[in-house]
Amino acid sequence: MKWIAALCLVVCLSPLHAQEPAADKLLDQVISHPGSYSQVCDVMSAPSDLPYQLFQITSFYGASLSKANQALVDGNRDGLLRAIRSRLLAVDFSRKPVPPAKDPKPEENFDGDAYGCDPKALSPILLTLIDRLHGIEALPELLVVEQKLVDGIAKAKDDAKVAPPEATGWQVAQESVNYDENEPEAKRDRRVKLFQARVAQRDLVMLMAKLMREKAYKPYLATTIEAAYVKGLKAEAKEKGYDKIKIAELPKEIEGVPVRIDPITKIIHTYFTVSLPYTRESRDEIRAAAEKWIAEHP
Repeated sequence: MKWIAALCLVVCLSPLHAQEPAADKLLDQVISHPGSYSQVCDVMSAPSDLPYQLFQITSFYGASLSKANQALVDGNRDGLLRAIRSRLLAVDFSRKPVPPAKDPKPEENFDGDAYGCDPKALSPILLTLIDRLHGIEALPELLVVEQKLVDGIAKAKDDAKVAPPEATGWQVAQESVNYDENEPEAKRDRRVKLFQARVAQRDLVMLMAKLMREKAYKPYLATTIEAAYVKGLKAEAKEKGYDKIKIAELPKEIEGVPVRIDPITKIIHTYFTVSLPYTRESRDEIRAAAEKWIAEHP
């Protein structure tokens, strides 16, 4: 698309992507050593058709930002977001991620593996940072990275000689796949990498949708994904009787479960997700809305 070519030219010339050593160093730090870790006993899994989970973004295997890193991230939003945008455009899906060294100073005593992600790769932690920073400014770069990932997946599916995109920060297993000890290791590795790349692609779409929803952006609100989410909110409210509660009388918890008011629809709901089958059309709707946002917010 013409705007992508224009973006690439802007990226080469714009001071936005000039080196910011302090921000780059902070970005490396919080991705390599996010600071807080928990033991994950169950393998995260997803069905083979990988539906959207509205609006969940995959976490990195028990790692999250420590309180200290949260404060650093929140206090350095603009510089950090510029570094993130530059980092997104530098992602090379043909490069094998390099695991960082073990975190020498985790937030709490932890007997498990205190590891983050390769700071130069696309990772769940990088997307989590954009989410935390409400970084809608990164929509142009997210569009570019998502398209590169889609193209890489398609090429690898069509040609067995083409390596799948490297998205190994997404440690998600495919449901209903029986382990075959006779399956060649190379074939298994390829199958797993393709699946994890698809998980990463769904997360990129979800993040773009979430960023636009936070702005109540009308072209986004007209999408299939938003319609499915509102339908799910209404169904939960009716099932649990939340639709009978007046917002002015809403307690913080109902029967021990935290509840909230959706800012768009004003529907009372719990923290839950709506599962929506993935379609190329729904993905294209999100991309089209993001392109409109970019055009309207130069």
